[in-house]
Amino acid sequence: MTPKVQYCLYNIQSMGVENIQGEDGEGLFQELDSIIANKATKSAAAVREIKWEGNSFTISNDDIKIQLVQMEDKIQLAKECTDHEKRLELYEEVLSKCRDISQLIRKGDKMDNVELMTDYFAYLRIKNTVDRFLAMAQQVADKLTGVVETRAGSKIARPEDLVRLYDIILQNYADMKDITSLDKDGDTYQMIDVNTLYYRTKRCFYIAECHLGQSNWLNAIVLYDKCTEHMEETTRAANALKSTNTQSIVEDLQVLSEQIYSQRCSAHASAFLQTQLVEEEMKEISSDKNKMLADSLEEFKLLKNVNDLPTIATLPPDFQPIPCKPTFFDISLNHIEFPDLGERVEKESSGLSSFTKWIWGR
Repeated sequence: MTPKVQYCLYNIQSMGVENIQGEDGEGLFQELDSIIANKATKSAAAVREIKWEGNSFTISNDDIKIQLVQMEDKIQLAKECTDHEKRLELYEEVLSKCRDISQLIRKGDKMDNVELMTDYFAYLRIKNTVDRFLAMAQQVADKLTGVVETRAGSKIARPEDLVRLYDIILQNYADMKDITSLDKDGDTYQMIDVNTLYYRTKRCFYIAECHLGQSNWLNAIVLYDKCTEHMEETTRAANALKSTNTQSIVEDLQVLSEQIYSQRCSAHASAFLQTQLVEEEMKEISSDKNKMLADSLEEFKLLKNVNDLPTIATLPPDFQPIPCKPTFFDISLNHIEFPDLGERVEKESSGLSSFTKWIWGR
């Protein structure tokens, strides 16, 4: 009853108080508040017995019971609420109630099962914190996919925002596993492991989306492959649990698998196209810029900018082969012992013939 009354009160307040006139209108809000208060008081009159993780404990403190009833009503109202801002406000109120109950438990005297009660409300606080961040992540995802239009002046949704939100969710699940009263072999603990794997897969997917948006194609392909591995591990864990709570996770993973395949193909095609463009640019650079002007005098080229000018000269110049130094400049020649060729030298003849050869220079 309380969620319906609060929903009616919310709709009336959104219309404006000035639209309600007369004596009936003036006392309408007071009547609704009294109905909610009476309902909480009647619910708190009875002793509450809570069964959790194979254990049970009773709550006899009236203040705690009233806070618990109000918290349960707000949780139900938050689940049924369709307005995003109102839902976040309700979750804030739920978390505030959890903190108030924890303070009442610490201040209370002569209470049984204090440790079990503390762990139970700590579990509720973390669980509703996760639900709050999941609501925020759903809104960001809807903006990314175009389901919800981004309002003028509001922050544009980015994959980085989802990565940050899933980081917080994973940290909360890690804190939830540290609760001492949780049964390590129970369904709740195993469901925490499945949810951890599931949101780790989602986080990996949006990290890949970040790299895809920054044109880091190869990094995106590797992350999509890693996301596929996480998805297969999560599916095995969810099927092994055999719980109705994991059915929605398996169905969502099937949709995510199609998105991964599509985005991976897109990244692979973009990476291949970029490789081809780089090769063509390198060919153009190597063929045009490294070509000397003297070698392309017979070619006409339309220069688009100053950087396309051909090379006039290379600095430093290229090495060119040169002959070795002559033998008589070689220092080692001084240490070479030549053979005696005296026997092969023709002996000079004396007389008129030798004189004639001397005249003619022979």
